[in-house]
Amino acid sequence: MGWKSMREWSKASTVAVVLVTCGTIAWGAFGPDGTTSPPAESAWQLPASTRPVVAATATRQLVTLNTMDPAHVDQHLDAWEQATTATERELLRKHRAAMRAQYLRERETLSAARVSTMVPISAHAGGHGPDAVNGSADLMAVVRLTSTKPGRPPVKKLRGYRVHMMLTPNGWRVSGLLDMLGGSIITLSSTGGDGPPSREYLMRKDAREMMTALARGEGRDVLTDSAADDYDRIWGRAGAPQRPAKGEAVAVEIIRQDDDSAELLVFLNLRMTETVLLGDMTTILTSERGKLALRVTIVPDGSGWQITRLRDA
Repeated sequence: MGWKSMREWSKASTVAVVLVTCGTIAWGAFGPDGTTSPPAESAWQLPASTRPVVAATATRQLVTLNTMDPAHVDQHLDAWEQATTATERELLRKHRAAMRAQYLRERETLSAARVSTMVPISAHAGGHGPDAVNGSADLMAVVRLTSTKPGRPPVKKLRGYRVHMMLTPNGWRVSGLLDMLGGSIITLSSTGGDGPPSREYLMRKDAREMMTALARGEGRDVLTDSAADDYDRIWGRAGAPQRPAKGEAVAVEIIRQDDDSAELLVFLNLRMTETVLLGDMTTILTSERGKLALRVTIVPDGSGWQITRLRDA
């Protein structure tokens, strides 16, 4: 993936962090059900023994980042800062007063957060910033949580994040978050350097094109086996219109692959809206139902791909 510099990346994630009042900070761990395959060895440049260490640390710290009880807002904000470093900590400290006021005003509780799918992407020696010591790691996470405000029913929310972890003198910390379903789109890098596009790049590129077409109610000819029924069920549950013109696959990552098939993590935003009554005012808001995180199974079909299964990630 073609990454921006950490400073540029922080701008992209500022909304996700500053508007934490909407429950947009993510948490995660490697493969919560033990079925997620690790990245290729070439992408994981730290010792293999670091994987479970990063997993355990990310679990503790990112669960913290998704929990908020307004009755104890200062304790939670302190804990958030302790779980972060570099860019994220700077943003939390800079906007702490605004976040505190927002939580006390809206009395929003964040609870029952869980990671339903996590894909480790890469890890490298070294890092960015004065706190970096021996490495950094990147992950993609699907986060499902509950947001509750007084006088309103609980709302189930889905968050899709690119998570950057950094090894500091005090251990691994979250140093950056990119909100994939909030509008950010990762630009694919075709190779690790000079040379033709990699197989992984072409696979993800094709999958993004197929899933974007499906997000817009097109391209159903690629669906085979149970995928057509899966599509009807998932899109029907979301209440998607027949042809949502602005739907898009905003990110694709490889969970596993072999010669016969591949399983992908795909973040979709159907760009749906809903009308909500807030007090005496009617407001049009982005619908949570239009945000999807799917495990997509694909198989080669001549020069292209077919989709054999779609399920929630």
